[in-house]
Amino acid sequence: MGVSTQNKRQPTSWIKKVARDIAQEFFWSTYILGVVFLAALVRIRRVGQKPPRPCVLAVTHVSGYGFDPLFVVWASRHFRSFALYSMDRPNRFVRFLGQSFWRFGVTADPTRKNTVNRRTLEMAVSYLRRGGVLQVYPEGEKFWEGRLYPGAAVLARRAGVPLIAVGLENAPRYEPGVIGVPILRGLVHALRRTLARRWIAVHFGSPIYPNPALPEKEDVDRMMNELAQAFQKFYRDFYGLPGPIWLRKQEAE
Repeated sequence: MGVSTQNKRQPTSWIKKVARDIAQEFFWSTYILGVVFLAALVRIRRVGQKPPRPCVLAVTHVSGYGFDPLFVVWASRHFRSFALYSMDRPNRFVRFLGQSFWRFGVTADPTRKNTVNRRTLEMAVSYLRRGGVLQVYPEGEKFWEGRLYPGAAVLARRAGVPLIAVGLENAPRYEPGVIGVPILRGLVHALRRTLARRWIAVHFGSPIYPNPALPEKEDVDRMMNELAQAFQKFYRDFYGLPGPIWLRKQEAE
């Protein structure tokens, strides 16, 4: 009886996985259509060299509501690329969309953080080693806190790929006061503000290469210091603000 039940569950699990994968690919295709639609409404131009494949793109996160990745995808022309994203959303469908669009979910939930984030890190490193391009937002979701987290450099170091700072010029700034508003309302608000800008310039910095001769912690610290300098320049030039800082006491996980 136990064997029979197990044999029945295996095909069911396989069917569910295939259905989920098909659904994710469908919604990912709508995401790419969204990139093209946005580029038709707003001029998105690249400044600097097209980033090589594979690489980690460390992007300033001042816009919000998912538009920053779209700007970067269009400017880089790496359409089949993904990103780290927060899976801490109350709405199940929104979480599924995040998984479909960006694939690599992380959480701040202390009960799941160690297990989930470690698994995501391993999957992301494997993806990069296979030639992938991955967007990471080192400021997290709250750029106004003014700090950087080491995940982008850790990924680049462990995968042996360059880390590239990306700055968004003329992007609308995300207001902390709109956190928690319904997603559709937030997207409409962000779209209106983006359309009012008329153009977005995506700046790609010089590659920061990992140094395998250094211990990982020391190398991550070096790379994050260079990234912080690039981000601070972006913030001064584009937003008239002091940029986020890298706190050396943080340890790469």
